[in-house]
Amino acid sequence: MYTPVWRGLASRATYCLASGSSTFTLLHHLHLETLCQGLGHTLLLAVLFSVAHLAPILPSPSIASFGNVTQLAEPPGLHQELRDSLKEEEEEEVVLEEEPSSGGGAAAMEDVQIYKVVLASAILIFWAAFWVIHLIAIVYGYRKLHQRRAPSGDGEGGVLGVSVLKPLVGTPNDPALMANLQTFFTMNYPKFELLLCVQEEGDQCIMSVRQLMNKYPSVDASLFIGGSTVGVNPKINNMNPGYQAAKHELLLISDAGLFMKEDTLTDMVAHMTPDVGIVHQMPYTTDRKGWPAILEKVYFGTGHARMYLFLGLLDALGFGVNCCTGMSCLMRKKVLDEAGGISAFGNYLAEDYFFAKHIQERGWGIRISSQPAWQNAGLCKVQGFLRRLSRWCKLRIAMVPHTIFLEPLSECMVLGLLSSWAATVLLSADYLTFFLFHTLTWSLADWILLNIVQNGPPPFSKFEFVISWLFREVSCLFLFLHALWNPLISWRAGTFKLKWGGEAEPVNTKVNVM
Repeated sequence: MYTPVWRGLASRATYCLASGSSTFTLLHHLHLETLCQGLGHTLLLAVLFSVAHLAPILPSPSIASFGNVTQLAEPPGLHQELRDSLKEEEEEEVVLEEEPSSGGGAAAMEDVQIYKVVLASAILIFWAAFWVIHLIAIVYGYRKLHQRRAPSGDGEGGVLGVSVLKPLVGTPNDPALMANLQTFFTMNYPKFELLLCVQEEGDQCIMSVRQLMNKYPSVDASLFIGGSTVGVNPKINNMNPGYQAAKHELLLISDAGLFMKEDTLTDMVAHMTPDVGIVHQMPYTTDRKGWPAILEKVYFGTGHARMYLFLGLLDALGFGVNCCTGMSCLMRKKVLDEAGGISAFGNYLAEDYFFAKHIQERGWGIRISSQPAWQNAGLCKVQGFLRRLSRWCKLRIAMVPHTIFLEPLSECMVLGLLSSWAATVLLSADYLTFFLFHTLTWSLADWILLNIVQNGPPPFSKFEFVISWLFREVSCLFLFLHALWNPLISWRAGTFKLKWGGEAEPVNTKVNVM
């Protein structure tokens, strides 16, 4: 198998010796770098060295003069063939050396490198901007939350009256319902009424409501049983009779599972300045036992609070960002009446978003109350909490489609993976080291924010925080993908399909008043 190789080498050696070439030239033409790969090649190399040095002193009838190749006794045409062969090989080597620098492959590689640098730069800029959001949320939360205000006297008699609308739907088995409702009867505010709306006549919460009404006869409270079908939203259908009976200039919609502190309503009214149309509370939770309760507190005190506070600051600065939640929302009733009342929003499942949108479009501002909305549901399960997050994600995608791209990028793990790659491209950083640094710093920032929202240390250990925080950060991407894959929303006793823009329509279900 080596016979052709050896013949070629012998021909090249003969030509070089006959032309008086040096040992170095001989080695160059023989391409010895390709020959020194085995024992046979090594032996051949030794033989060639010997021949190169001994040939001038050995008598040979075939070589008369080494300086004149025409005196070499050999077959005719041999030198011309060797010259042509060596010349072709040298030309091929030159072409191979020039191709990478002159071909289109190098230009394509350069374009790819430019795109990588541009993409990596954009990712790191977004990453740095999000750390600014972290900082803003921490500073604004520290200065804003738990800083109580005294109300101004802008209404009749010096105090703005408030109609508190309580939709008691879907809560018949909540063991904390009675305690939560009682906190509304004991609010320290001089002018308010309670409008308690129950859907079904046989609901066991009716007995709790009547017991509280008898216990606090001085409180202006009314019970509305049944509802009116004005749209597909079961909450709107339930509240509409109570809304029609409201008699004060301010309307507070407050969910059934909320715990109300005595001075919370006072604080909310204090934020209702003449240019403000909505005052809403940032969702949070009370101190409850069990890991599901810890998971909820970590979510509402970290990732949710971060964006809520940041967007709330943009609202306060006049950027017109809508981040209102209907869990606890104080509004000017006359502005809603201009739209036709809450029944005008009956075809939207996210009625709170469209309440705020309508009020903003009429030039009113939005503010966050200094006290969070204390969620205190008696039943707390991980599965129910994840379904709730998935439903909210589906609503955001339908109402604000650009969240399809922005929401995943705002999560710790996704942004950490991308920014770590960008750091390796631009900064030559170690991928794993950068990712661990990013994750650790993010968790520390969330721990600081959680303590601010809680107004003190949370009622669980740092280890429980880390476990809950990791679970939340890892699961959020799966919840987002599930929301994209299955856009149908199951809420209360119905299933709904969302249209782009937020309108909803029932799917394979009869629309009942809920």
